[in-house]
Amino acid sequence: MNQNIYKRISLVSLAVTIAVMVAATIVEKFRGSEYALEHIYHSPFFFVLWAVTAISGLCYIFSVKMQRSPVTLTMHLSFVLILVGAMVTHLSGVSGMLHLREGETATSFELDEGGTAELPFSISLNKFEIQYYPDSKAPMGYSSDVTINGQKQIISMNNIAKIKGYRLYQADFDEDLKGSVLAVSRDPWGIAITYTAYLLLLISMIGFFFQKESYFKTAASRVKPSVPAIILTACLAGVLVMMRKFIFTGGSQLMPVLRTPLLQVHVVSIVLGYFIFFSLLVIGIAGLVVSNGKSEKLRDLSTVLLYPGVFLLTFGSFLGAVWANISWGNYWGWDPKETWALITLLIYSIPLHGRFLGFLRRPKSFHLYCILAFMSVLITYFGVNMLLGGMHSYA
Repeated sequence: MNQNIYKRISLVSLAVTIAVMVAATIVEKFRGSEYALEHIYHSPFFFVLWAVTAISGLCYIFSVKMQRSPVTLTMHLSFVLILVGAMVTHLSGVSGMLHLREGETATSFELDEGGTAELPFSISLNKFEIQYYPDSKAPMGYSSDVTINGQKQIISMNNIAKIKGYRLYQADFDEDLKGSVLAVSRDPWGIAITYTAYLLLLISMIGFFFQKESYFKTAASRVKPSVPAIILTACLAGVLVMMRKFIFTGGSQLMPVLRTPLLQVHVVSIVLGYFIFFSLLVIGIAGLVVSNGKSEKLRDLSTVLLYPGVFLLTFGSFLGAVWANISWGNYWGWDPKETWALITLLIYSIPLHGRFLGFLRRPKSFHLYCILAFMSVLITYFGVNMLLGGMHSYA
């Protein structure tokens, strides 16, 4: 098979994967999360689809001799390793819930898929508490004072307990405040593989800008360096102004799960990426109405901005996955917001490979793609909150 065949298979499977995820978020709205997980996200068809996308992409990478660029190769291999980690988590990870009443001792927990599993330790609840903001009834934090194998520990939001390969998270509580519900998770191999992939991805994204030869530097050489810098600075200023009220002031009464320094980095990274994508929308509109020569220069400008935009969204999304793992014990749950963030990431990653795709080599087509791609940003940022809901409906 030649590289064009690998390219077609990879593109078609990626397009189908995106379409399936879009459909899944709609199905989840009407049939519920459990139905979407069982019949779509955890279905053999979906796993095969990701496998075909990854394998065909790898074949194409090596067919175009991308191994000559170690940084770019590592970046692509990181995504494949993320999928491997997700599969290991799905096949070998254990998760469930543990309900404790004050004074009770438990040695087992209920599995998410049904049934119970034994714990290699005993745990009892001494006391459950809710901490409130001063002069307010708004909860600032939830915490469970527990004893595990004779040793006292405090389990609270963003503060988990780790013992013998198991991780315990504050998940819920009883209305009378005399009982606590802890999420239980055990996934040493899946997390290790996934976190290794995240680290490799971060290193390769940073290293990408220091490569001597890249499509990014070729486009940047044709653009005045000050132009993208001005746009990036304007985007950052807009993000900081918008987020100042909610993040950088002490007056906000944040939900307990949001009381973490990870919030600032997670939100600012993603929203800054969205601002950059908005600038691509504006540049794209201009690129459609100007002459071909100017349109080509505007495409180079969009290309220069596209890389940091995609990298920021990638960093913010996977940092959110780490945060979710710290807070809930699951780094990816196919919540509509995170699913649409992944859809947006995949959509904007396609023009990064524009030099390999005939329809994106034409400046006007490139600009039109960037205009249409912004629809995914609007759905992710506004549409999910208003129409699809989920854990991120507050965001």
